[in-house]
Amino acid sequence: MSTLTRQAPPFAPRAPTPSLRAYAFIKRFNRPVVAVLAVGLIAGYLRFMHLAYPEHRVFDEYYYTKSACILLGYSDQRCDINSADERFWRENEWDTGAWVHPPLGKWMIAAGEAVFGTESMGWRAGAAAAGTATVMLLAVIIQLLFASPIWTFTGGLLLATESLNLVQSRTGTLDIFVAFWVVLVFVFLLLDRRWIEDRTPTPPTEDDVGGEAPSKRKPRLPTPLWRPYRFAAGAAGGAAMATKWAGLTAFVTAIVLGFLWEVMRRKRFGVRSPVTTAITTEGFGFVLALLVTPAVVYFATYIPWFMHFGWDLQRWAEMQGKAARFHADLKPLNEQGQPWHAYFSPAWKWIFLGRPIYYYGAFSSDGVRQVIYAQGNPAIFWGSLVAIPYVAYAWWRKHDWRAGFIIVTIVGLYLPWFLVSRPQFLFYATPITPFFVLACVYALRDLSEMHVAGSRSRPYLPLVVGFVAASVILFIWFWPILTAAPLTEAEFKLRVWFTSWA
Repeated sequence: MSTLTRQAPPFAPRAPTPSLRAYAFIKRFNRPVVAVLAVGLIAGYLRFMHLAYPEHRVFDEYYYTKSACILLGYSDQRCDINSADERFWRENEWDTGAWVHPPLGKWMIAAGEAVFGTESMGWRAGAAAAGTATVMLLAVIIQLLFASPIWTFTGGLLLATESLNLVQSRTGTLDIFVAFWVVLVFVFLLLDRRWIEDRTPTPPTEDDVGGEAPSKRKPRLPTPLWRPYRFAAGAAGGAAMATKWAGLTAFVTAIVLGFLWEVMRRKRFGVRSPVTTAITTEGFGFVLALLVTPAVVYFATYIPWFMHFGWDLQRWAEMQGKAARFHADLKPLNEQGQPWHAYFSPAWKWIFLGRPIYYYGAFSSDGVRQVIYAQGNPAIFWGSLVAIPYVAYAWWRKHDWRAGFIIVTIVGLYLPWFLVSRPQFLFYATPITPFFVLACVYALRDLSEMHVAGSRSRPYLPLVVGFVAASVILFIWFWPILTAAPLTEAEFKLRVWFTSWA
């Protein structure tokens, strides 16, 4: 038989080489959902591990955990209500002295107490769950922005190992719940942007419209009133404010971003007077979604209060006014001109980590101490001093809407604190830290993709890997003073880098 007509041997597939098997394995797990779940597992483990320790209340847990217990209707003995002041507030405000804050965060603490009991595990479980969810939501934001599971995992890992977020996630206070709702606001806002962009037709060019009927030549720009993700963003903003009034900054920032995006959508579509058109066509939708909806959600969180005291709107309004006056009248200095709290920290110091907060301390006779400091990860906070200006430059230079999103969000959440006269603490920055991480991720991603002219090499990639590694290593280094692990005096001093940290 001729070699030209000889029958071919049966096909036998080659066994994949080890390198191909490794590539297939990596490709299989290089998925957004895998990245989000992975950082969720890391964050959850770090936040729930030994969560019940210390067994007694630390810092402002003294107020909020008792408030949550009161909301559940438990007895004074079970809620540890043991002073005349606490009994007065329970009778008159159905709360402790924490009545000056809205109720949603306290209900979120109460959910943990309802499941795990009114001991330390119970009053911290809600915070740990919210902190874990915040990490996962930031990972979702990064995926929405960059569509890269690697960077989704990297950003989630950076927040999972961010020290301030960790401490607040392991403490039964309100700020981690504010952070959860704030990040959720911007998840929904980005989903709304994608939702409306998918429904916006590409504006035709002059060549496309030649000879066509007018109705076909000029497609209409969609301006639906019902935009589900926009309303969801408004609801999350209302929940943020119903946790602490500081959440107001989130939905105000969402309004600014949403309006800017609508102006740019009209500009790309070729609409004349895009600003005026955005106001006239989107104004009512913005009012409904980002003003009315947050107000309704805020009011709804007080329904249990009305069920307890009766539907007395005047009493409710008076309580809101008293809370506002309480915050307005707080002064950082006493009559002698001295700070009445040793750990005050004005907003400009937060990003510099000027003054961490002492939450807990225990000392043994053999010189071993156990402390908890609410302190940020230096790599993230100090790295943001470089990353934020770079992202602002990228917004100006490249007109990258993602860079604009990051800058507007950080400015909207951070800058208002510079105008507030009430006493401030570093933990107020908890809702801002996810966006510090986001700025770092943007800068690191750009740095990792820089090439040498005429070469495919990426010389700055080791620097990027080094930054991420340094952030995790610093988190591990400071772990003992974040979780009250035992330290000798010498070991403690190695972690107090500046006198203001003591």
